[in-house]
Amino acid sequence: MHPASRILTYLLAALVIPGLPFFMLAIPLLGALPILVAQRRAPTSLLWRTRWLLLVLTLGYAYGLPGQALAPGLGDFSPTQEGLLYGGEQALRLVALLLWLDILVLAQPADRLLEGLYRLLLPFARLGLDSRRAALRLGLTLKAIESMERGRGNLSRMLDPDGGPALPTSFRIRSRPMAPVDLLPPLAMLAAMVSLWLSA
Repeated sequence: MHPASRILTYLLAALVIPGLPFFMLAIPLLGALPILVAQRRAPTSLLWRTRWLLLVLTLGYAYGLPGQALAPGLGDFSPTQEGLLYGGEQALRLVALLLWLDILVLAQPADRLLEGLYRLLLPFARLGLDSRRAALRLGLTLKAIESMERGRGNLSRMLDPDGGPALPTSFRIRSRPMAPVDLLPPLAMLAAMVSLWLSA
């Protein structure tokens, strides 16, 4: 699949998944697992890095939505059952979005990711956007992130003019046109989005 098609499919999926009914949420969640196994990718690192966001999302709804107290003995400090269920549902939607982000976007090498972004930005050239310059800036950002070591002190190293990573000043982007078959996944996702909109 063309990298631009993968990115566009994910952007449309990010609009579809939040609107899915709860029981249909199992489709993108369970559908991602065999693909991750086939790609030999473990999403545990991505999910672990977002653990606090998932926890805050769940607890925010648990304490923010009115309903029946989960632990009546705690009085006003008890989360509600309705809030906890709704917060857990929203956390599952976010997990589904993260899994498909890993499959469709993050699994690509940096050069293919840049190729996809460049191809998607080309139509905006008529509006005055320089797609080559935008791709160069994105490429430099990706290279800077790749060169950073994990741990503390990355921000001070990045702001230090002498201690930052040596970055290239140019990139070679391979720009291939999208084949008609590459449009099928985004069109299928667009059809799902329109179907959800009409059924709402």
